[in-house]
Formats: sequence, structure tokens, C-alpha cells
Amino acid sequence: MVDDWPLPKYVEIETSRKCNRTCTWCPNGEHPVRHEQELMDWGLFQDLTIQLGQAGYAGWFAFHNYNEPLLNTRLCKEVEQVREAAPLARPAIYTNGDALNRERLDRLIESGVVSIRVTRYPHTADTPPSYEAITDYLRRAGLDDLEFDYSPARQGLGALCEFDGVRLEVISPAIEKTYNTRGGSVTMLPVLAKMRTAPCLMTATSLVVDYRGAVKMCCCVYPESAPHEQYVIGNVGERLLLELWRSEAMNAYRAAHAKADWSHSPACASCTQVLPETRR
Repeated sequence: MVDDWPLPKYVEIETSRKCNRTCTWCPNGEHPVRHEQELMDWGLFQDLTIQLGQAGYAGWFAFHNYNEPLLNTRLCKEVEQVREAAPLARPAIYTNGDALNRERLDRLIESGVVSIRVTRYPHTADTPPSYEAITDYLRRAGLDDLEFDYSPARQGLGALCEFDGVRLEVISPAIEKTYNTRGGSVTMLPVLAKMRTAPCLMTATSLVVDYRGAVKMCCCVYPESAPHEQYVIGNVGERLLLELWRSEAMNAYRAAHAKADWSHSPACASCTQVLPETRR
């Protein structure tokens, strides 16, 4: 039954607002809202983790969406809260890596993080991925003493290091070939416009909450862009998280997206977002 839809495999709780970059392939490059820091209300965050823990949530728990999580000085405390309230969840950090160094890495692991994905964004979208960009970053961040395996990865080239149950991945992305316009909220990315014909499982497997507590249709939704306002499902300050996850609105999106029907969500028609392997 749709009112008993399974728990998501991947949850993004955007616990902070600020990003230090304004990339042309991200809505933050066109909107000023992410220039200032604002943390999710602590009581609200606690409630979300408790609700997920009581539901037995055992999927990935990420602390990002359009923010840079490592700018959040409360981040390790948040990871510890997840570990306490939802012990089956797997805390993950997705970051641009600008604020990551060995000391910060050790603190994150100590707090309970099990997966860190660092995407080393270039200055321009037409910059091809390279292993040199990865090795230069690892040296500057003081992480070059770790043993990495280099190989092609989702969205580009990657270096992977696994130790003590922790996965650390550094990506040099192929932006022009693999990124999308986030449902039309990015206008400066030179990509070929094409209609999506394949079904999308984002609404079936991923749950996204922004720093204000807004539950969104999917991670690509950027409510600060007026056309995307319609894709906010509700607010966790007013309704329970899983109540919104299993709401009539989300169920309608799932049913349509499973058939590649974008009539209820026009922004999806040109989206080429694919599910990362961590959401399977």
C-alpha cells in the first residue's frame, strides 16, 4: 500500500545553509541565499533523528544538499546525535573538500562517519577530470599518506581509500558530460537540452529535508528558484517526517516517475540525474 511505502535508502538532512562556492553548475551560483550561515534548529534536528531511529532506519544519512557541511561547526555533534538516536543509520559526508584536512577527517571518523565523498570542483565546467587534480588535492589536504586506488568513478575519475570500516572517495568530476541543470534552476551550464525518457526512482528511494525543515520532492529541488516552490511537500515542524514521506503528494510523484510521466513535475522532464550507487 502507498501509505506504507518502505523507508528511504538515502536521507539528506541539510543541517546548515552556507556554501563557500558559487559554481556555475549549481543554483548557488545564481542565488545569494547560501552566502550566510544558518543552522537547522537543534530541537528539530533531534526530532528528525529520533523519528528515524524509532522507525528502524538503516540507510545512508547525509548532512548536505546545497550547503557545504564542513562549514558547520556543529557537524560532529550532529553525527554523534545520529549515532545515538538512529544507531542503524550510516552517516555520510558529501563535501567539496576545501575545509577537509587530516585532523578534521579524524574527528569525523571518531564521531561516527562511515563514508566521505570529496568532489574537487574545477574553476570552469569545461575542465576535464584528471588524476593529477586528485593527487594535488590530497597533498595539500595532508591526506597523501593514505593508500588510494585510482579508477574511473561515477561522474568522473576517482581515488578510493577504505580503512577501519570507513570509505573515503575523492572525485575529479566531468561536469559538462555528467551534470544537469537541476530541473532548470541552473541556467549557466552549457549542456544539451534533451527530454528524459527513463523512469526516475529518486522519489522512491531518497528523502530530502532542507535547513528550514522543508521536505522536498527530491534533492534537485531548489525552493529559492520560484518554479521549484511547488515541489516542497511540507515542513517537518508541522508534520512527522515519515508522514510526509508517505504523503499523497509523494505517492503521486512516485507513481508518475515510475512511468517517466513528468506531467505533475515539469522540472523533471530535462533532468538527467542518476541514482548514486550508495542509494541502491
